[in-house]
Amino acid sequence: MTREPCISILGLGLMGASLAMALRKRGYAGRLVAYARKEETRAEAVAAGIVDAAFDDPDAAVKEATLVVLCAPIRSCADLAADIAPALQPGALVTDVGSTKGWICRQMAGLLPKGVFVGSHPIAGSEKQGLQAALADLYENALTVVASHLDVPEAAVERVAELWKSAGSRVCRMAPEDHDRMLARTSHLPHVAAAALAKAIGRDSAEQVGAFCGTGFYDSTRVASGSIEMWNDILRTNAPAVAEELRAFKLEVERVYDDLQAGRFGDVATFLERARESRAELLKGRGPGAGAQK
Repeated sequence: MTREPCISILGLGLMGASLAMALRKRGYAGRLVAYARKEETRAEAVAAGIVDAAFDDPDAAVKEATLVVLCAPIRSCADLAADIAPALQPGALVTDVGSTKGWICRQMAGLLPKGVFVGSHPIAGSEKQGLQAALADLYENALTVVASHLDVPEAAVERVAELWKSAGSRVCRMAPEDHDRMLARTSHLPHVAAAALAKAIGRDSAEQVGAFCGTGFYDSTRVASGSIEMWNDILRTNAPAVAEELRAFKLEVERVYDDLQAGRFGDVATFLERARESRAELLKGRGPGAGAQK
């Protein structure tokens, strides 16, 4: 269990509130404080025992913290870091939960003292948003990537890794750029594909077409219901890698389109078979508690 005396969570949406709940459930005995913009969110979080105190000012929320977790859309995290930098106590660390790491690590190098920021990305989440969607088990057995550049002290990286282990996560380390290339394929491409699918299916009369949408539509487009601000930030801060993955996806779609047009149904069957095999291989070894990918 992490030994941080005071952890500050800036943002009490799904990710931030779930982190606080996970730490409490698993026995964290230190002080948990938070920042949230809405008064009702702050009041509910304190009343429910999710945090010990909640503030409407980020500076007030971090002044006693030894570890600060930025739980906001990626570009908003940079603004928060600039706001709280003067209020951080000596030795305090800052991490985040964003789905891209290269951009934020570069930004933090100019906003915070050297060695203060260690990037992290818990690969867990939901299309649902807000405090009401928070789950104490959200991070249970989920993979969290801790990503930092080589000039960050090992002790700082270990402290952030210990935070996520204390929330129930498995932890691995990656360079920020390697993380972004991988997540462009496994998370960001699927989101764009789901959004495009929802848009294409509803292109004429969504009201009429919707009556014929079953579980296949729901399963394949679920993530398209996610936060627009969050996903716009993700795509904006990882555009080249996502574009490269979209190129590969486009080739697959064009190939099956050409096969259908030409009546090559044996090739279509091969496409479907290989897709099924690929999915099975990708999911091999993932238990039911491995976290919903974000």
